[in-house]
Amino acid sequence: MAEKKRRYVLLCQQAFAFATVAAVGISAAGVVELHIVAPGDADAAAGPRRAVADTPALVSSAPVAPHVRTVPLGGSASGGMSLPGAGRRTSEKAVVLSAAESATGFATIGVTWDGGQDFGDDALEVSVRSLRDGVWSDWQQVPYDPDHDPDPGAEGDEVRDGTDAVVVGDVDDVQVKAVSSTGQTPEGLALAIVDPGADVAPTREEPAIDTGKLASSARLAGSPATVTPKPKIFSRKQWGADERLRDPGSLHYGEVHAGFVHHTVNANGYSRDEVPSILRGIYAYHTQSRGWSDVGYNYLVDRFGRIWEGRFGGVARPVVGAHTLGFNDDAFAMSAIGNFETVRPSQVMLNAYAKLFAWKLSLHGIKATDAKQFVSSRNFRAINGHRDAGATACPGRYLYEKIPWIRNAAADLQTPWKARGRHADLSGRDWPDLVVRDAATQHALFVRTHGQDPSEPARAAGERPILGRIIDTGTTLKGINLLLNVGDWNGDGHGDVMTRDASSGVLSFRAGLGSNQLADPVNAATGWGRVSLVTPVGDMTGDGYPDLVGRYNGSFRVYPSNGKSGFKRSYVIHSNFAANRMMGVGLWDGNGTPDVVVRHGDGSLWRWASNGPGGLTTSRRVGGGANQYDRLKGIGDVDGDGRADLVGRDRSDGSLYLLPREGNGFGPRRLIGTGFGSYDLVG
Repeated sequence: MAEKKRRYVLLCQQAFAFATVAAVGISAAGVVELHIVAPGDADAAAGPRRAVADTPALVSSAPVAPHVRTVPLGGSASGGMSLPGAGRRTSEKAVVLSAAESATGFATIGVTWDGGQDFGDDALEVSVRSLRDGVWSDWQQVPYDPDHDPDPGAEGDEVRDGTDAVVVGDVDDVQVKAVSSTGQTPEGLALAIVDPGADVAPTREEPAIDTGKLASSARLAGSPATVTPKPKIFSRKQWGADERLRDPGSLHYGEVHAGFVHHTVNANGYSRDEVPSILRGIYAYHTQSRGWSDVGYNYLVDRFGRIWEGRFGGVARPVVGAHTLGFNDDAFAMSAIGNFETVRPSQVMLNAYAKLFAWKLSLHGIKATDAKQFVSSRNFRAINGHRDAGATACPGRYLYEKIPWIRNAAADLQTPWKARGRHADLSGRDWPDLVVRDAATQHALFVRTHGQDPSEPARAAGERPILGRIIDTGTTLKGINLLLNVGDWNGDGHGDVMTRDASSGVLSFRAGLGSNQLADPVNAATGWGRVSLVTPVGDMTGDGYPDLVGRYNGSFRVYPSNGKSGFKRSYVIHSNFAANRMMGVGLWDGNGTPDVVVRHGDGSLWRWASNGPGGLTTSRRVGGGANQYDRLKGIGDVDGDGRADLVGRDRSDGSLYLLPREGNGFGPRRLIGTGFGSYDLVG
């Protein structure tokens, strides 16, 4: 499907009479509620005030096969009626009215047309009305939002344009009307009527997915991934997803740099027990009518505060969805079931957003209130509304105005935030630090990064220095040839240091005391004189503690922390690769496990992806010209943009440079300090 540049038709406009076509683009003040007709449930009419975060849900015991009926619009094939102006270009509007079509089950409808047709701004309006017990409802707008789409080519070749899915409920007949301001309606216009089917042997169950028990939920020791509350999620199986409808071959993974808040623009007056039917209706419409590979959203949340698994692929993994045109590869989305242009979201729904976003972002090392995350082509906040990414009213004005609350609530759930990258904070300010040895005094010094020191002149947030004070710890480091900031090795909340004796090869652990001081050394391991390219990498093994990686006997091994002062058994993670430096770069690719960057002899930088305990897998060139640095370290997010950076010392004059992470590589270097040639070890 060609890249769209057209904007959306304003959502939820005032219903207009059949005889008179309303003016295009009226304001949201004329919004009408999309009503659904339900068999009758007390809480369907009670509204958000009655909504409580009930955990159990009535779910299906087996997959349910929805039935989708497609009715072409316009011409004798459908029995549809073309009104004046239809099918030809004139100065008048083109109008197509369908015949009354029967609907069965708790029905969902939508209107689709052939992809790649550009109708410009506010060019198409679609409305629906329903018949029950001989009485027609009023005409109600069917939202059409081009930004609710997959990225071009991501979902296959059969993708169709179309409206959002709209639940009409338990009705007898439906009728739709399409009005085009261009004088011609789209080619291939068709009405989709979805019967989502009935639950099979319904049973009331707790959510099947407990994210606290997922292996990928525990990553960096002390990071938000280990302290953030873990949400429970109802699975696809529980809402009766028929996995035969999706395209397994289109499943792919990207990265998570941010999250988007959406709404489905469906009606708000649904009951607890109707939610699985609504999900199956959206799923069938997305896959069978729009031609997408799966349901577009990664997660959905109902007005009762229950979270539901959306797109297949693993709730803890960076599954690429079809929700925010142009930004799907590097973000996830949860859609609120309802129309929040017309009503306010319930508090339990907002609570669910905060909990899900806090957890999901924490898996990828992102703080919920981060203001600068690079997503595909530009920067966003960590949590955004869909309208922040395009010309759309989504997620509705009442839900959108709550996004600052969601950000702050999610950040509170991530507290204490004790890790950026791999918790390289030695001085207790939640920002990574360097540890260096002064060649003259042999003392260990902490070099603060980014944070504003109270003793320095006040600066605005955007003018904070990259480097802060240099602190003498008073610890003497004589006779060592390796100095490492290993993060919170023992899990006590303080950053720690490892050193290696030059003559014996003994590796010593020096616990951080949280007061700019280091404890006396403890023997951590012997035989380290033969281990080269030693680097801290964060929690590669998934046990909640940071690890080291080094080359021994020609192979690269991971050396896991034992949570105290030493190591568990090491093992090989890669046979070998050409490198003269190695740096840990944290959660680079969004799969929840830390990666490494190595420097080759020609000065090129290569990122090696990790799949966790299994080791290093694939490589990709991410930079060059790095031979000018005699020291090159990865200590986490130095500049505060949510991505791990490198710090290098220029071998010619001892100046210190920041190599900021940008996109899939490193941006232009930034001078952050001079006079660092007097330090003979940097970690």
